[in-house]
Amino acid sequence: MGSLRLAIACDEAFCFYYQENIRELERAGFEVVCFSPLSDKELPVDISGIYIGGGYPELHAKKLAENKSMLVDIKRKVGFGMPIITECGGFMYLMNSVDIKSVHDSFHNNETVNSGAFSQGGADGYVVSQHSPETDSPVVEDAIKTKYEMCSIFQTECEKKDRLVRFGYVEVFDKTGLWLDPAMGIKGHEFHYYEAGDNGDSANIVKASTGDTYKGIHITDTIWAGWPHLYFRSNTEFARVFAVKCERYRGIA
Repeated sequence: MGSLRLAIACDEAFCFYYQENIRELERAGFEVVCFSPLSDKELPVDISGIYIGGGYPELHAKKLAENKSMLVDIKRKVGFGMPIITECGGFMYLMNSVDIKSVHDSFHNNETVNSGAFSQGGADGYVVSQHSPETDSPVVEDAIKTKYEMCSIFQTECEKKDRLVRFGYVEVFDKTGLWLDPAMGIKGHEFHYYEAGDNGDSANIVKASTGDTYKGIHITDTIWAGWPHLYFRSNTEFARVFAVKCERYRGIA
């Protein structure tokens, strides 16, 4: 039947991944296949799942919105039941729209490694893309809001706030039990200036530094979409369950 192929977004817009997450997915049985929501017209062929991590979709919103065939393909495949994980910027990509204002004064840095390949990232353990988002991205030069349509899988939109919305290490507990035992958390972190009208309420998110708990993440049997960047090695069951879901999809697709 061939390998279990997983499409992972890897371009200037989506470039934040823990290196160990990729290894954990491979240990779970996946063959990782990179794709670009910016430039590819459709998802790779013969895939059984999708993973879209964080990055800078707000800096590339116009180009993402103009690549309508990719938006349609992702929405169609997710609608047909293809399992998907999205984190932070990837979550933004699944919303109705991204509302940009003054993105040119954002917090982005200039770390670079090879685009389209997973290699050792910077101090945070990320894999980042070849391009500096400061140099080749669409920029809004004033505070006028500009909306760009995204995948519209979630009927909500997001906009940039004047300060960090969430920052710090967290532990996430799946209240639904569809991906993880509700008593067994998975660790990660949040760092985002954008906020959605609907962040989801399928998980309890516990802030490590304070113990404060808040709700978040959209979870269904085949969708995990929210702001936290997860660290899969903190609960290896997560990647294993994702592989089972993708294998099941491959069997019926």
